[in-house]
Amino acid sequence: MRKHTKYVGALAAASALVAGYASAEIEGEVHVGYSTQYEFRFVDLGSDLIEAGVDLSYQLNEGTAFSAGAWYGSVNDSQTFGNSFNELDLYAAVSQELGPVTLELGYIYYNYQDTPGTLDTQEVYLGASAEVIWGITAGATVFYDFDSNNGWYLQPEISKSFEFNECLALNLSAGVGIADGHGWQVADKLGAVGTADGFQGWFVKAELPWEFRDGITLAPYVKYSDADSNLVSDTPIVGGTGTLGGREHLVAGVKLSVGF
Repeated sequence: MRKHTKYVGALAAASALVAGYASAEIEGEVHVGYSTQYEFRFVDLGSDLIEAGVDLSYQLNEGTAFSAGAWYGSVNDSQTFGNSFNELDLYAAVSQELGPVTLELGYIYYNYQDTPGTLDTQEVYLGASAEVIWGITAGATVFYDFDSNNGWYLQPEISKSFEFNECLALNLSAGVGIADGHGWQVADKLGAVGTADGFQGWFVKAELPWEFRDGITLAPYVKYSDADSNLVSDTPIVGGTGTLGGREHLVAGVKLSVGF
């Protein structure tokens, strides 16, 4: 399919970019992946998500790093956009270590190529994380949409990694979502586009990254999320009606990444 050739091309282009910048001490990865569902902040945006991306990072000085990247995804059977759709996200961030705490300030641009200029939006975000006890990391990230949606979204999260050996690990994470005025992704009544402020839902996720070759990692994962009863799980932006009462989502996927 045409979508798959795009990702192969993106992977090849990113590999060329890696070779060109190796002398500049830029690190990062290129990756491709598949998920049974595109679940974004407890909302079902479509099925059979195919994705590809590149992430780059550069150490500015001790404790300070700059990162940037691009992510491209394509889904089928989307109630949000009426059919299949494609999405391109561009992002950049700067992180700073302050003792045990890591802070990150970033920017994300969301581009929806099938509805040019209609749903595109921008966010800035601020995240903080630190290891608290027994190898458990606790953190929270607040996203502020200053463009189309004009609202904020907060996601506190905890995570822990178990290393079985040098090549295999188990990453566990859990978190909740809280929002205020976050635009079209929620609604206050069936068929209406509005906001359902406050608690959005909770999730747990397990990932099993396996580095089967030096720098090449295959990471299958499963994620369960439960949306709040006031959240419309399938948002009807283009035709149709949404589903009130929240919805449980069980998503499985796999990602192949090449680090450099």
